[in-house]
Parts: sequence; C-alpha cells; structure tokens
Amino acid sequence: MNDMNQQPLVEEEGMTLQELFHIVWLNRALIFLVTLWVAVLGVVYTYVIVTPQYTAETSLIVQFDIGDTSNSEYYALNIAQNLIATYKEFVVTNLVLNSVVDDVEELPADYPLSSLSNSISISTTSGVLIIWIRVENQSPALAAEIANTLVANSIAIANDEENGYMLLQNKLKVLDIAEVPTAPSSPNKLLNIVISILLGGILALGIVFIKELFNNKFQSSSEMEKYLSIKVIAAVPGTMRERKQVE
Repeated sequence: MNDMNQQPLVEEEGMTLQELFHIVWLNRALIFLVTLWVAVLGVVYTYVIVTPQYTAETSLIVQFDIGDTSNSEYYALNIAQNLIATYKEFVVTNLVLNSVVDDVEELPADYPLSSLSNSISISTTSGVLIIWIRVENQSPALAAEIANTLVANSIAIANDEENGYMLLQNKLKVLDIAEVPTAPSSPNKLLNIVISILLGGILALGIVFIKELFNNKFQSSSEMEKYLSIKVIAAVPGTMRERKQVE
C-alpha cells in the first residue's frame, strides 16, 4: 500500500556544457553587439572623457655619519631607517605643503592641502637609504615643479637651525631632480580597452542567461518528454521562420 502511494521522484538535471555552448551560439549576435557597445564606451571614456595625468619623480638619500655614534654600523643603519620613516611623514605635513603652495606660482593661495597631499606618493625599498617621491598632475610641467619644490623646501625646513629639527638636520640630500614627463602615466589605454571588452562579454553572457532563465518555451521534443513525462509522436521540423518560408 505504501509503495502504491509513493510518487515517482523527479530527477532534476542541470544544464550540460553542450547546452550552454548551444545557448551562446544561438545568441552570438546579441553577445557581439553588447560587447561591442561596452568596448566603444570604454574607448570613449579613455580617449575623450578622462583627463590624462602626468607623474614626475625625484629622489633623495638619507645621509648618516657612522662616526657620530659610538655603536656599530648596523645600529647606525637602523637609525637611518628611522629617519626615512620620519621624513615620509614630515614631507606631507602642513608646514611643508604650505611652503610649496606659497612658492609654486601656478598653485592658487587657497589650493587645498588635501588635494596636494593626495597627488604625492612616497616609496622606499627595504635596506636602501633612498626615498622616491612622485607627484601626479594634469600638467607635466607643474608636476615636475611641485616635486622639486617639495623636496627642496622639506630639506630647507629640516635644516632650519632656528626651529630645531635636529633629527633630520643635514641628513637629506637630493639625488635626482624631477624632469618634465613626456608621456602620461594614466590612464592605461590598452588596459582600459581590454577591461571594457571583458566587462562587455560578461554583461552580454549575463543578459543571455537571464533571458534563457525566464524562457519557458520548449525548444525541442526531447524537452517536452523530459519535463512533461509524455511521449511525443511527431513534431513539425524546422523553425517558425523556416516553416513560413515553405508556406
């Protein structure tokens, strides 16, 4: 009795890889058009909308006289590393940034210090007493001028005997002067185009599979047999368009 009341279990099957390729192939025109439009938007954004940025780079070295200490050379190098960390914070203080705004004529007096600080990037390498300073700006000449003024003013302020910056005093020296960059550092045009094509392809595939998800029509007689548990005796061959052409 219990066996008779038991209903047959419907086995749910996922979409096969062949069916996925078939769906993609049937919607290849839609995928191509969506990918193309997104790629075009990426090209327009890269070449028309976004403003190119230029990066000027300068560098300086931290000098430390080992003879100033009675300890080992290793201890002296540790002190120099601490000086590097101190200078990285010192160079973006309001004291230094205000001096840059005052000395660079192209910068207005009310130029935001936060914007100036965000355009400055400082990097170092472990075990190397060299500091690289990069300044990014829409104008290549202004980027170089800000970078050189920033380094020169920070060293001058650090060496000021009246203010007593003994920790950095006479320990910084310019290595490379920033030159006017000839090519923009951003945007990366090739990378933007590749990303646009990839995003367009992903968006197109998403549209296709969402469209397929909401499609409740049977595409073949085998699907009717599979989901309705019926036996299809006959089917009209060809697509709707092909049948109309025959008629």
